[in-house]
Amino acid sequence: MRILTVVGTRSSGKTTIITGLIKELISRGYKVGTIKSIFCPGFQMDKPGTNTFRHRTAGAAVIAARADHNTVLMYPDRLSTSDLLSHYRECDWVLCEGDYEIPCPRIVAAHAAEDARERINSLTFAVSGIIANQMTVLDQLPVINATDHIDDLADLCLRSVPECTDLSALDSALHGEDIALSRAWCTEGCHGHSAKKKGVIAVVDGHPLSLTPEQEQVLRTWASNPQ
Repeated sequence: MRILTVVGTRSSGKTTIITGLIKELISRGYKVGTIKSIFCPGFQMDKPGTNTFRHRTAGAAVIAARADHNTVLMYPDRLSTSDLLSHYRECDWVLCEGDYEIPCPRIVAAHAAEDARERINSLTFAVSGIIANQMTVLDQLPVINATDHIDDLADLCLRSVPECTDLSALDSALHGEDIALSRAWCTEGCHGHSAKKKGVIAVVDGHPLSLTPEQEQVLRTWASNPQ
């Protein structure tokens, strides 16, 4: 299994890179899986009030939603990277979108050199996205247009991404400057927060916490009558 991650600013071309690589790698005979990472502390996969949400809050260890065309498995907590990837053992490639923390080869999507450099780390082997309309090289890294030259980007992936033989190694956190950018990119301007501007945000030791509607109501009640 080969694993890479694509990170970058919003609307910089991350999903275009991922979908282009999916199609190109499949055309070459590979089986491809994907993982979308969402670091917004207010985001939940399952919404309050749904049946599956009630199953989870009642204590179910694994919850499945099965329909005629899709099956979704949900766990009540965040899986480790190795546990998550154990579901992908039949895949030749796993493409992660938006995961700043996984210690694997990285493609940076960007609008311009400035935001690309903020996200380039020691594992970065390529730059792509909107910036590819402006240049072909950035700080000795190839800048490849994923729309017009996805075959070239796939070739580079094949040369730059080794087989991962020990999934547990991916549970180790990045160090130093390599991890300086990750959850910090979820800010008040993200879609998740924008949709909840009127919600309650709790911060403990500088870290925002995700609150259930019940917890928000308790805080609202306390705030209206703190005594």
